[in-house]
Amino acid sequence: MSLKQQIAVEPLRPGHFCSLENPTRLGSLSEYVFGGNTIAIAVNAAYQTVNHTYHLYSLCGHFIRPATTDRKLFCHVESIRDSKSFQTRQIRVSQAADDGANRLCLIAIADFHIEEPYSVVTYSIPPETESPSSTSRGKYFTPPPNASKNRDLYRNLEHFLDMRAFLDNETSTENHKQDTRFNSPPPAPPVIIKEMFRVPEPLGNEAEQMSVLAFYADKGLAYIPAIHNGYDLQQASACATLDFSLRVFVHSLNLGNWHMAEQKAIVAGNARAFSEGKIWNEDGHLVASMTQQTILRPSAGPGARL
Repeated sequence: MSLKQQIAVEPLRPGHFCSLENPTRLGSLSEYVFGGNTIAIAVNAAYQTVNHTYHLYSLCGHFIRPATTDRKLFCHVESIRDSKSFQTRQIRVSQAADDGANRLCLIAIADFHIEEPYSVVTYSIPPETESPSSTSRGKYFTPPPNASKNRDLYRNLEHFLDMRAFLDNETSTENHKQDTRFNSPPPAPPVIIKEMFRVPEPLGNEAEQMSVLAFYADKGLAYIPAIHNGYDLQQASACATLDFSLRVFVHSLNLGNWHMAEQKAIVAGNARAFSEGKIWNEDGHLVASMTQQTILRPSAGPGARL
């Protein structure tokens, strides 16, 4: 199955859509649907209801309950605002339960903006880590001799995306200094995960490009707070995304080209953790930012619920 099929939706009636295929899991530890698949379906459904001159720049939402892989996703898209500059949509993604009830899985607000003729300022932050040059890219694209024990976490995504991890994940110089104030919390782990990725199949319109961007941007952000602190995910009784914010800074995407991603953990406490991912294109322009808050409970016994 292609990624285009995996994120595709078909109309049922005005404002109502259904995924073309059943959603997929993330990898070996995932019992439920990969959240990025659910988000991608929501983005694609929202795009079907807006004018082509409006472009997604913000998607903020909450996961209400996990989806299962044995049935399709249904989307109800409601128009919240239609102005000269913005179109806003509320998306409710659900699945049919065995008893026929409608089980809400995700609720999100998507905002679309026209192409403005002028900007007061234009700039973009560079990656925190070194970006691979054409001469050194082989170094980054070669897998380590011993595959990471966490590789299987993303096994199902390898069917859809070409992902090349960096060998030398670096540390941030901004966050790892200990605060000397009394009772200050320990610093966030300084590790920054980085990789290159692209879509090996051609994508068509903007809706497909943005849906795939959302699909990838969700990858792993729920896991890195534990992994970056040296914990095995089997030590967690619950590890799942609670809420997310996807910010898109350009609408002219070609995910068939290589893009660079960085991910890092920011803050954790009260069995929750907050993480951030950023994506740059080959020109070094920041394309998107994804932030997520995760439930991360320690396990009282064997096994994890992800």
